[in-house]
Amino acid sequence: MIKSRGSDGRSLVTFVLDPGVEAVRASVCGEWDGWATEAHPMERAAGGGFQLTVELPAGRSYRFRYLLDGERWENDWAADAYVPNGFGGEDSLVDLTALAEGVPAVTGATKATRSAGAKAASKKASATKASTTAKSAGKAAKDPSKAAKKSTKKAP
Repeated sequence: MIKSRGSDGRSLVTFVLDPGVEAVRASVCGEWDGWATEAHPMERAAGGGFQLTVELPAGRSYRFRYLLDGERWENDWAADAYVPNGFGGEDSLVDLTALAEGVPAVTGATKATRSAGAKAASKKASATKASTTAKSAGKAAKDPSKAAKKSTKKAP
């Protein structure tokens, strides 16, 4: 299942079924459509499974299940959670609460600070690597026999 932030407080959820379900038809049914069995038929994916993207209001969780071949109910193997239903089983849960929260704006100053920090970290890593290489070369120059012994050791 893939979740992304849509527009106007909505979310896009791509429901994905593995080919291992061995079905000819599949539908995703849930609270958002009153569990209608034919409202959201899934499309056959290239790998043999099924997929369908549904737009849902963000800010809450939804129960759902897959109906396979019009007679077999299955849960999503990648659901956010599972909750008991009134039929002695469980329903899958997709949680869209985090997608309703505001995304902090990135200002120009923040971008510049992040870029400068990343550049400094990169320079420091390069300097550390160069220093380590120089130290190793210096040790080998002081005692060439140790360098030769290291290079001829066999792996355990």
